[in-house]
Amino acid sequence: MPRQLYNTFGDVQMQPVCFFQNTALSSFATLCVKNNLHLRGVTSPPEKGVMMLLDRVFRTSPVLSPPRKLAAIGAAMFALAIMSAAGAAETSHEVWLISTRRAPSSGSLQAAEQRIDYWRLGQQHRWVKMDGDAFFNDADPDVPTTFFVHGNRTTANMAVVDGSRVYRRMRAEADGRPFRLAIWSWPADRIPGRVRPDVQVKAARADVQSYYLAQCLRRMDRNAPVCLIGYSFGARTIAGALHILGGGRLAGRNLPQTAEPTPPAEPTRPTLRQAVLVGCASDTGWLLPGRRNGLALSQVDRMLITRNGRDRKLKRYSMLYRLGGPKALGYVGPAGCRLSEKIELIDVSRFVGRAHGWACYEPSPQLRGRLGRYMHLEPSETP
Repeated sequence: MPRQLYNTFGDVQMQPVCFFQNTALSSFATLCVKNNLHLRGVTSPPEKGVMMLLDRVFRTSPVLSPPRKLAAIGAAMFALAIMSAAGAAETSHEVWLISTRRAPSSGSLQAAEQRIDYWRLGQQHRWVKMDGDAFFNDADPDVPTTFFVHGNRTTANMAVVDGSRVYRRMRAEADGRPFRLAIWSWPADRIPGRVRPDVQVKAARADVQSYYLAQCLRRMDRNAPVCLIGYSFGARTIAGALHILGGGRLAGRNLPQTAEPTPPAEPTRPTLRQAVLVGCASDTGWLLPGRRNGLALSQVDRMLITRNGRDRKLKRYSMLYRLGGPKALGYVGPAGCRLSEKIELIDVSRFVGRAHGWACYEPSPQLRGRLGRYMHLEPSETP
């Protein structure tokens, strides 16, 4: 069991329990620690653990302010809701965790594939270390697979929490039909210090993740339905991966030639591969032909892009460059988007507002109303 699948928050130590229990308890425990609550000697039996933590909040913290008490109650309800969903999970639903946190983020990447870890949610909802070949060889080509790539300043535990949101959405849309979810966890932890160096380092790491993801996608059955959902730098990673998959070169890296290179999608042969770029932290013009991700659209049937002109983080995207740098794709939308019929652009600024976080974008009605179709989970039409 890797270290990142354990949760330790001060005096609140939790064992490597179920995927959903782990993420829910970690969120609740994090909230307690942020509110300076001293919860000594409390461990994590599932539902009982949440109630014990909540009881300790009120018994040992009599001076806790009403807003913090309400926040604690909300976090506890959220934890119990996730545990309830975990108990009802279908065996036909596969959840994978693909972690590149041990893989190199610069230099030569030739032997990096051996340092990519694959974990599958097994019986009793516990993570089981798997060989990478099992993810590709045991896949049913008729079952849709969704990759979720998180954004910047996301720890390993936070990546699983964000992935659980995608799982709940998939489960609601699937209505009992089988599906696979792969949570792509990459080294995006916050780097202490100023914001700009942190963002610049993560932008470079996103290019490396694009290469890893392109390698992964090339190993999958081309006729299998695949959806790629990325948020912030995760969306940047997906756009770069699709460009590399189409034969492009990114940051000096391209896929080695094979006997059967990945051809551009033909109008008569849909790829069954779709992408959703949420709050994308990349330049607005990169999807244009001849630009940095100019081949990305050739590798998808459709691409959904969100735009939020009020996002305070994307507003400062030009900090990556000097003064007068380009604007973010997720802030103003793609340049020349009408040149491609594959792009669907939705504006979520009214719902999301100035916030910048997957938990703020994911509940957007404009986004949720389309995810089922992009994840290949809409019911098939009967003749």
